[in-house]
Amino acid sequence: MTNFNLHNVWGAVGFAVLMAALVGCGKSDGMIKVTGNVMFNGEPVENGSISFTPVDGRGSSGGGLIENGQIVRGKSSPGNIAVQIYANKTVEKKNPTREEIERGITSDQVQILPATYNRQSKLRITISDSERHFDFDLNDKGEIPAGMTGT
Repeated sequence: MTNFNLHNVWGAVGFAVLMAALVGCGKSDGMIKVTGNVMFNGEPVENGSISFTPVDGRGSSGGGLIENGQIVRGKSSPGNIAVQIYANKTVEKKNPTREEIERGITSDQVQILPATYNRQSKLRITISDSERHFDFDLNDKGEIPAGMTGT
């Protein structure tokens, strides 16, 4: 019985330490609000997402949404940051099955950006308190915009 109670005490202590660590990641987490625009072939990206990951592994990963070409609710740790941008387009299915039609599934979401902007991204930016607005001018060739290589 004593071992069982001791086990509960250590479990409670571990839980308390975990909760304290998680609470420490709250409002004073060092994240910086990031704004900007995302264009593809000269047109605003209608809908998408953007992720920010510290290159050195320190700090928290962040991200935001892309709506009508603008980064909204963007947050990131400061520093040298790897960026991944995803943008989908709704495309009607050419030959939906009867079941898909009955379920109302007549379209798919298709990634419109080249992999060099997302899965194989080489986009790099430096985020700081004074540098937090970025304009991503992307194209179908997958070229990295000037100043966004992190070198």
